[in-house]
Amino acid sequence: MAKIWCGCTLDMKNTTAPLALYEGVTLARPGQAAFLRGFDWSWLAGTAWWVEGPAGCGKTSLCESLLGHHITQAGVRRWPLAEETKREPWQMLRLVPWQENSRLFRLGDYFHQQRWHAAESLEGPTVLEYCGENRAVFAALEAVDLFGRMNQPMVTLSSGQMRRARLARALGEEPVGLIVEEPFAGLDNAQRRRLEDYLKARVAGGMGLVITGREADRPAWIVNHLVLGGGAHPSSETDHSEPESEGGFNEPVLEFHGLSLAPGGRALFSDFSWVIRKGEWWGLLGENGSGKSTLMALAAGDHPQVYAQDVRLFGARRGSGESIWDLKKKIGQVAPEIQTYARHNLTLLEMVATGITDRFVPGGINAEQQAEVRQLLGELGLGEMADRPYPQTPSGAQRLVWLARALAKRPELLLLDEPFQGMDGRSIALGRAAIGRRLGKGTTLVMSTHDAAELPAGVVRMKRLGVG
Repeated sequence: MAKIWCGCTLDMKNTTAPLALYEGVTLARPGQAAFLRGFDWSWLAGTAWWVEGPAGCGKTSLCESLLGHHITQAGVRRWPLAEETKREPWQMLRLVPWQENSRLFRLGDYFHQQRWHAAESLEGPTVLEYCGENRAVFAALEAVDLFGRMNQPMVTLSSGQMRRARLARALGEEPVGLIVEEPFAGLDNAQRRRLEDYLKARVAGGMGLVITGREADRPAWIVNHLVLGGGAHPSSETDHSEPESEGGFNEPVLEFHGLSLAPGGRALFSDFSWVIRKGEWWGLLGENGSGKSTLMALAAGDHPQVYAQDVRLFGARRGSGESIWDLKKKIGQVAPEIQTYARHNLTLLEMVATGITDRFVPGGINAEQQAEVRQLLGELGLGEMADRPYPQTPSGAQRLVWLARALAKRPELLLLDEPFQGMDGRSIALGRAAIGRRLGKGTTLVMSTHDAAELPAGVVRMKRLGVG
């Protein structure tokens, strides 16, 4: 087949030149140890590869290296097809990382609650303006379930929808090779099948594909499998049993009464009520668009409708004169939006410590607290990275940092919105074990997820939301 790219036509049927060729390659980031040693690999157009491994094993760095980044310490790294057609790798390949800023849309220009604030969310590009307008973009938007949102401002999208918009933009440019980190994270079954079918068709049409993800997420049609790093899964979790209904343990911690919301005219909640009591552990389940993140944002006070609806924390209705800072001391939170908009140059230890101080500045904790933070990072497999700057940490490890931050203060209420999204199996097991060990008997937990298997041991209460 002929492939049009940057004004030139490539005859993909008559070339056997690899998109990328690694021969005995040792690669390293500047100032860091090598993440690949003696690595031999060939990536051909029209083939799909699945790359997996624990946090910090080099998955993201390998993806970046395919565009020419990082230092080759030994061996030969080449792009034969680009050489044959007198092109640069970046002209033929596209990378869709877990997080990204572009000149057209930079998350750092916004605040993380802006998704929920209608008046402030009308600025910035729409999905279609960001992706570009052509036939390939329309097909890609349909494949990632964003066709109906093409005129919606980018800043109003969830973190998962933003990643899918970036994927649609890359697919719309019709690259010869596509590299994607965790494209199936956070998708419900119908969305996943649609995207799988579309990517399979693109590969059959000659596009090369490299995907990072968990083994459990690998589609059956991707038979080329690359495993980086190693590490064993924790073998057990601390069992959790809810306290008896005595001594104040039956008192409500989080309440929704008669909640009614219809964003954009679509009824999301109608006279919805839910009471969560002290010491209860709840799993919040539902498909994309069912309102899980909206409920979590209301609970955390990030959604402006929290003051128009009857939402109560620790017995007091929001907006009745309560101190926001007093509430923050009692709540630990993980939300994709917070991670997406984070732009902090603190070390991992300093980042986790901000969960205790509720201020994104270094310091403010004593020696005993610092030792406990180091221990917590060690439990999550991040002990050796404790003094590494957050931006220089692998994306999988960054997501564990936010869980550590929420656990560090030993909160009375822990709100986890898709905390394991995009994590490998080992990191999920470490996170579940840490939750079981760290939460006290009277701590209340609410965790949203697409996959009930991710819920910590001891979560026996389930709330399932529908769509529409």
